[in-house]
Amino acid sequence: MKTSNKSITRCLLGAFVFMLALPSQAQDSLSMDVTFQGDLVIFLKDANKLPNWPETLESIVEIPSIKYSLIPNKQQVSIDPQAIEAVKVNVEPRLKKLYRGYVKAGFGLYTTPLVDFYYTDGRSRQGTWGVRYEHLSSAGGVAVDHSIPDAFSKNEINLWGRRFLKKHAIQGDFNWDRDVVNYYGFDPEINPINVQDFKEQRFNFVGGKMNLKSYYRDSSKMNYDGTVGFFNFRDNLESTENNIDIRIHGRKFVNKELISVDFGLNYDQFEFESLENTLDKPRKVNSLISLEPKATSIRENWKVSVGMGLWVDMREEQPFYFKPLVEAEYSLLDDLFIPYAGAGGMVIQNTYRSITEQNPWLLSEYDQMNTNQKNQLFGGIRGTISSSTSFNARISRTRYENFLYFVNDSTFTGGNLGEGFGVGNAFQTLYDDLTVVNLSGEVSINSEDRFKLFARGDYFIYNTEVEEYAWYQPTTQFTLSSSYDLRDKLIIKADVFTVGQRKAKTILALEEGQEIGAQGYAVVNLKAYVDANLGFEYRYTKRLSAWVQFNNFLASRYVSFTPFAAQRFNAMMGASYAF
Repeated sequence: MKTSNKSITRCLLGAFVFMLALPSQAQDSLSMDVTFQGDLVIFLKDANKLPNWPETLESIVEIPSIKYSLIPNKQQVSIDPQAIEAVKVNVEPRLKKLYRGYVKAGFGLYTTPLVDFYYTDGRSRQGTWGVRYEHLSSAGGVAVDHSIPDAFSKNEINLWGRRFLKKHAIQGDFNWDRDVVNYYGFDPEINPINVQDFKEQRFNFVGGKMNLKSYYRDSSKMNYDGTVGFFNFRDNLESTENNIDIRIHGRKFVNKELISVDFGLNYDQFEFESLENTLDKPRKVNSLISLEPKATSIRENWKVSVGMGLWVDMREEQPFYFKPLVEAEYSLLDDLFIPYAGAGGMVIQNTYRSITEQNPWLLSEYDQMNTNQKNQLFGGIRGTISSSTSFNARISRTRYENFLYFVNDSTFTGGNLGEGFGVGNAFQTLYDDLTVVNLSGEVSINSEDRFKLFARGDYFIYNTEVEEYAWYQPTTQFTLSSSYDLRDKLIIKADVFTVGQRKAKTILALEEGQEIGAQGYAVVNLKAYVDANLGFEYRYTKRLSAWVQFNNFLASRYVSFTPFAAQRFNAMMGASYAF
């Protein structure tokens, strides 16, 4: 179909007019009418189609690896090294420096020299050893008449060594003591004698012991501690004592209970020259065996120990003694208060050496018996007031059989003792049953090693069986010991000891106006006394110091055993040095 050029021109012209009119019409209305006139020839072309069917294409897409790269940007750092102080980490308190040697020397009134020397090899993981020598003597100056010899002296040497093994330690000790006293306890106006006949008393002690102790940390194993000791003790009056002592201690945990056993064997042989017959030399044998099994259990706040003690005194007709051993305590407020109570007893072996340590003016021919502590009941409360203060209050009741007393004796005169005896200046032993009630209290303060104080007071009530009084036993006792360290330069020490009234028994008049009663003895009233000591030490350096000591500075005149008076005021001064 064909169209003419004129018709095409009309159509284009009409379309152009339409396009021009469209914007103006759109502003007024959304509809319009258009009329085209002319001949239009329309024809359709053939469609050209692709002759392919759709297909599924499988393609593999490769994921590219991503790489990151950093842009190098080097920072310039300047290094300025500085010293760094060492870090101090104290897991345990640092041990103080231990000097190997120490010597203390001084001199005082009544011609009183003092020497104290000590030397050791220091700390070691393999073992250690040491030696000590001590000397103290005095010209006396306390007798009623200065012409009476009243000097005394004390010398002591101690050697010891210890070897540490893998789980054990072996220790050995050797000791030598020499003590000299005089029998100055009488009034020459009442009993005039020739002082040239006096014989001083000299005691010589030589002894040693060996000890083996285990240190197993495994609670399933038994730890033990065994000691074997021997000593020879003699005086210048032909008296000799030989003693063998064996002590064994073992302990082991069984479940939660601690089982312990203590065994002891002491053999004592004493020979002396008879005061009446110098050709006779009697011998006394005193053997004592002890066995103490005990079990201790801790449950929450309770701690209870239950056991039994067996003592065999070979000198007695009925040698066996059984004693219950019971003790219980309860912790309140995390050990702030600990009330406790218990019962027990023991047999105390009296030897020539142990008795002369209490009273050196004992006659060598004395009555020898062991003391049976039949039973003891006790109870109290202890605890802590603060981190540096602790206390203990206690009451006990103890019954003794054959309690040891001393009495002035004038039975023996002359003989190997010389004419200076038999005037009441020597003592004999005396035994009686005794019941003692003791009320005591003590306080301890330890304030960072600067201030230390310990105070204890005792009150005693005695009930005798046969004797009129408990001879030489005080009704009250008080002890105060304190020290103060002022900036590690000046150390001040003060000690106060008070002893209450006592009663003494003598079978001879020792003072003017004293009379022997119908019972055959006299009772001596011993007054209460106070013995106070004061000491100052100035530390020039940590190794060198100077000191001064005032003993009995209140000048109390008292007697330990009548009529042997103690020294009054005594002052000493000296120096000490560690090396």
